[in-house]
Amino acid sequence: MNTNHKLLIARINDLFSLCDKHCEMKCSDFLDGGELAVIEDEFQIPYGYNTLFFGGYENAERKVICVFPEWQESEESEVPISVIRFDVPKFRKLTHRDYLGTLMSLGIDRSKTGDILTDDEGAYVFVMSDIAEYVARNVNKIANAGVNTKIVDMADFIPPKPKTTEKMCVCASLRLDAVVAATLNISRGNTEKLISSGYVKLNHREVLDRSKQVGEGDLLSIRNYGRFILKDIGNNTRKGRLHITVEKFV
Repeated sequence: MNTNHKLLIARINDLFSLCDKHCEMKCSDFLDGGELAVIEDEFQIPYGYNTLFFGGYENAERKVICVFPEWQESEESEVPISVIRFDVPKFRKLTHRDYLGTLMSLGIDRSKTGDILTDDEGAYVFVMSDIAEYVARNVNKIANAGVNTKIVDMADFIPPKPKTTEKMCVCASLRLDAVVAATLNISRGNTEKLISSGYVKLNHREVLDRSKQVGEGDLLSIRNYGRFILKDIGNNTRKGRLHITVEKFV
């Protein structure tokens, strides 16, 4: 376990200790997919607590960990997360980076912000509830575009569908190198360079073993290329190769 992993595990251990000491719910700030993977792989959740991983909506990528005393139900309504809506003029198209950059310019740490879900009219941004009013009061312009800002009732929030493109391709097997080569339409040699350089993550975990098997629903993050989900594994071709469908986030 490397130093960063040890520090993360120590922080999560502290949540359980504080919950036990004060007999009340304790919550982390937002954790990214890589940090959540470390906790899943390297942390044993103690007995005697109710634990909830939540990011504000189903399938959130960035989540907090909430630890409840054994006698208290772990309810999503108790998690201190708020969602803020930014509406922008119809002629402006802002990116994830635009919204995040504006929040960072306010001196807000990334761990205080969760997922940023963009659509054609603006974006929903998840934040820790203790900074929601501050953000709503102080953000009226993003990338020189005037925005209308409001805190949304979580009960009324419906997440927009992610923007994706779909690609059908054929690969030799479900080995990581074969799937990446087919997805990016590059040679196996170039694929091996990406993997050996640590540029490829599978379900938020860096994988250096090019023979690692990829399964349906797995998330591939490839530096400089984007994120992809192996959506479907189809039938074999006559030559024994596999039809696969890959979805790319855009």
